[in-house]
Amino acid sequence: MSEKYYFGQGKLWIAEILAGGALGPWVWLGDVSELSGQGSETPVQHRESFSGTNALVREFSRELGMAWSATLHQLDVDNVGRFTRSKMSETIGGTVTGEELPNPVADGDLIALDNMNVSDLVLTDSLTPTPATLELGVHYDYDVFGDIEILTLPTSPAPTEPLLAAYSHGATKQAALLAGSRKNYALKYKGINLAENEAPILVELYKVSAGLLQQLALITSGNQLAGSPVTFTTLLDTSKPASGDLGQFGRFVELA
Repeated sequence: MSEKYYFGQGKLWIAEILAGGALGPWVWLGDVSELSGQGSETPVQHRESFSGTNALVREFSRELGMAWSATLHQLDVDNVGRFTRSKMSETIGGTVTGEELPNPVADGDLIALDNMNVSDLVLTDSLTPTPATLELGVHYDYDVFGDIEILTLPTSPAPTEPLLAAYSHGATKQAALLAGSRKNYALKYKGINLAENEAPILVELYKVSAGLLQQLALITSGNQLAGSPVTFTTLLDTSKPASGDLGQFGRFVELA
């Protein structure tokens, strides 16, 4: 038997286990800089009490398991939502006219619109029959998040309130943190062993429970990109026979 070494790179895929046990679509988790597993067992030992030395006479293990850790670098709304047990939702783009701002408003106020991904915002007052238009950059400013900052309201004449907003807004996708339900997943690692001429390696975990993100760095410094660790616990997949070649937890495959 010749020696063999390992230096791995590859892609980690995930699929939600749906009701009834079927798998949802496989999704690539993006750049994962670290992926490792650790086995666990609970030993049962017995030492005899007849020789005077309390020698160990029996040892076996129970509660076998494996825990996995991965460091994610693709921190998009899907990954953040998936690993913060979030409720996911989306909005479509559109246009809004006549959205009333709070009444009254004052210089320095920061007002949130009903939508985000905002563009082409125009503020008018409620004067009839001809509303007055406020000047962007002089009377107010706004950002893509849908926040309006009142800079300096005109005084001569003062605007007739409530102020009215007209704007366009693009589509958004959001994760409501910790508002979703716990889910189980299947994992698939498709990699290569650079130490052995890029030999292909496959690791499949049939059923895992995903932990919450251990860290979500939103402000970063230095010269390292943000990475978020997440853990998985391997669960018994009873849909597979215990005596089958696949086992009930997962498999490690070398492609000859």
